Amino acid sequence: MNGSSKKIISNSAWVIIQHIYSMLTSLIIVALIARHLGPADYGLINYCSSLIAMFTTLSGLGMDNLIVSEIIRNPEKEGGYLGSALVMRLAASFISYPVILALIAVMNPGNHTLFIVAALQALGMIFQTYEVLVYWFRIKLKMKYISIALVAAITVNTIFRIVLLINKATVEWFALSISVQALVGGIIIAAFFAKKSDVRLKAGFRDARDLLKISYNCIISSMAIIIYMEVDKILLEKMTGSANVGIYSAAVVLATCWQFIPVTLIDSSRPVILEKRKTSHEAYIDQFKLLMAGVNLMAFVFALLMSCLGWYFIYFLYGRDYLGSFIPLIILSWSSFIGISGYTRTVWITGEGFYKYEKSYAVTAMILNILLDIVLIWQFGVIGAAVATLITYVYEVLIVPLFFRETRDFTKMYFQSFKMIPRFSGESLKLIAKRFSK
Repeated sequence: MNGSSKKIISNSAWVIIQHIYSMLTSLIIVALIARHLGPADYGLINYCSSLIAMFTTLSGLGMDNLIVSEIIRNPEKEGGYLGSALVMRLAASFISYPVILALIAVMNPGNHTLFIVAALQALGMIFQTYEVLVYWFRIKLKMKYISIALVAAITVNTIFRIVLLINKATVEWFALSISVQALVGGIIIAAFFAKKSDVRLKAGFRDARDLLKISYNCIISSMAIIIYMEVDKILLEKMTGSANVGIYSAAVVLATCWQFIPVTLIDSSRPVILEKRKTSHEAYIDQFKLLMAGVNLMAFVFALLMSCLGWYFIYFLYGRDYLGSFIPLIILSWSSFIGISGYTRTVWITGEGFYKYEKSYAVTAMILNILLDIVLIWQFGVIGAAVATLITYVYEVLIVPLFFRETRDFTKMYFQSFKMIPRFSGESLKLIAKRFSK
C-alpha cells in the first residue's frame, strides 16, 4: 500500500466516522422532531431549507471544487486564494440574507411563522462561511480536525434539540438549532485552522478577480444544480401544501443518508487523482474509473436495500403519518444511484478544465426538472416529484454529456467503470485485511 493510499484511507476514515455519527444522531433526532412537529411544520422547515440552500450555493460562488484544484496548481497563492474566497463568501452571505427574507415575504405574505423560521435558519448560511477553511484541510488530507470539530458541533446541537423536544418547543426553535450547529462548527474549525496552519490569509483584488473569472461557469452550474435539487419541495408546497413537503423530505433524508460515504471517498481521492494527472494521464484516468466503480457499487447496494426495506425504516423512524414516503423513497434511492456519479464526474471535469460544459449540463437539467415537476406534481403529487428527479438525473449525468464531443468520454467511462467493480472490491478487501492484520 503506497503513501497516497494510506493518506486517503486515513483521511476518509476520520470523515466517515464523523458522518456515521452525524447520520445516526440526525436520523434519530430529526425523526423525533418530525414526529413532534407533524408533516406540516416539518415541511415548513424543509421548505425554508430549500430556499436557503439556493442562496447558500450562490454565496459559495462555485468554488467548492475549483479552489482545491487551483491551489494544487498554484500553491504559492494559497493564502491569497483562501483569504479572498473567505471575504467574498462572507460578503455574498450578508447580501443574500435580506434577499431571502424579502423573497419569503413576497411569496408567502402574512405568514409570520414562516418568516421567523426563515430568518433563524438563514443565519446558518452566514456562519457556514467557515467552509472556505475546510478547503485547506482537504488539500492537506487533514480532515481529522474537521471531523472532530463537526462531531463537537453535532453533539452540542443534539443536546440542544433534545432539550427542545423535552420542552415541546415550537417550530421556530428547531429552525434556530440548524444555525446553532453551523455557529459552533465554524468557531472550532477557525480555531483549528489558526493552530494547525501557517497560512497567512490575505484578501486581494487580483486573486478575487482571478477566482471569479475561473468560477464563472461553476457559479452558474452550481446554482442550476441546487435549483433542480430543491425546486421540487418549493413547488410541492405551492401546489399541494407543506404536509406533502414533510412527507417528501422524509423520503429524501433516507434516500441520501448514505451519500457521505462516497462523497468522503471522492473528496479524499480528488487531490491525489489530480496530482497523478501531472505525471501520467493514463494512470489518472484509470484511478478515476476505479473511483467511479467503487461509488457505483455503494450506490447500487444502498438503492437495493431501500427498495426492499424502506417501508420498515420509514415506519420505525417517522411513524404512520409518513408512510406515504415509501414509493418516493424507492424512486429517489435509484435517483441517488445515478446522481452520485454526477458528483464523481466533478473530479474529471476539474482535471480536464471542462467547467463550461458543467454549466450547460446543469442549466438544461434545471429547465427540464422544473417542467417535469410542474406537470408530474400536478398529476401525481410527491410521487411525481420523485419521478421528475429520477428522469433529470439520468439526463444530466448520462445523456447530456453525449451532446459535446469533448465530454462524450464520460458516459463511456461510466459504463466501463462497472467492469472495474471486481478490481475495486478486491483491492478494498486486501487493504482491509492488511489493516486488521496489524
